[in-house]
Amino acid sequence: MTWDSQLWRTAQRIEAAYLKCRGLPQALDVPWYAWQKLTAACRWAAEAERRGWRHAGARQREQLGRDLDYLLSDLRALRSSLESRQRNKLPTAGELYAELVAAEDEFGDVVVDDFELYVTTDPITLDGIYLGPFEIRLKLSRLDEPDPYRVVAVEPHPAQSSVDTTHPHVHNERICLGEGKAAVTAALAEGRLADLFQLINRVLHSYGEGSAYVELDRWHGTPCSECDQSLDEDDLYSCRGCDCALCGECVRVCDCGTAACHDCATHCYGCEETTCAGCLAACSDCEEEFCASCLEEGLCHACQAAEEERAAEREAELEAELAAEFGGDETEAAVHAARLGEVIVLARPRHHRNRRLRNLGRR
Repeated sequence: MTWDSQLWRTAQRIEAAYLKCRGLPQALDVPWYAWQKLTAACRWAAEAERRGWRHAGARQREQLGRDLDYLLSDLRALRSSLESRQRNKLPTAGELYAELVAAEDEFGDVVVDDFELYVTTDPITLDGIYLGPFEIRLKLSRLDEPDPYRVVAVEPHPAQSSVDTTHPHVHNERICLGEGKAAVTAALAEGRLADLFQLINRVLHSYGEGSAYVELDRWHGTPCSECDQSLDEDDLYSCRGCDCALCGECVRVCDCGTAACHDCATHCYGCEETTCAGCLAACSDCEEEFCASCLEEGLCHACQAAEEERAAEREAELEAELAAEFGGDETEAAVHAARLGEVIVLARPRHHRNRRLRNLGRR
């Protein structure tokens, strides 16, 4: 094996990084992020069940299972980290040099850039979807942390629904190792850098359906915000209120063509049909909002019926008063009652009676 002075200097630099990190107080990293993600998935699953969303509920239950697996994996990694720290064995420069040589044989080149050591994978294609090569970067100043590595897409081909998801198992340059997390953590603690790079590379070349940030069958589609069904852009509607994507089964469409989601949709108080705020008007009596078909002359059907009932009651009262005024002469009383709203002229010139009738006609 030909001696490589540059690799040796890199090995010495990594040895110093291990010594520096092990000399610092080592705080245990409790997987709060995985726990918060799990509790959020529990809330969303419960909300979907409460609203009766079958498709969204099924998706949320699947996500809940994946988040539970992630939490269990992080807990196992935490346990492995505890065990490795108890051993407290630091790799030597010679051991690290051998690891760098093995990594160079595997990946073709090992590069130190600023404070990161990285290798580059071959271009990756999964289920016919080209994702391109990735850089596996190890942060030398953070070797005591649980995840001092990141995965960077050299030629990003992210999921259409998430620009930060460049691989089914990589989101925001953070890789989900699943069951391989414990092995990677152990390799890092023992200085087995070649094994670390190979383990991460193996995850990048694999695809676990049901444990991905974005499934490959939805890589080029956009999910409905309510049922989570993935569709092409041409088959989706956009909510006018919040701009979320909706499928044809979940969208609420007004007669004017305005689309809305469940939270942004409004309804007519009368017929309860979905409508937009621009197509509603308030009843001048009860002030509730109705669509155009449920309003007539500014009144809703209920207020119209109530107004007609009040008018009939006023007319009946007036007829009764006129009948009493004319001494039981129903014919003359009916004639005068029919002339409400007109000027009333009586045959008998009794001024006080005429004033009484005029006052009744004004009611």
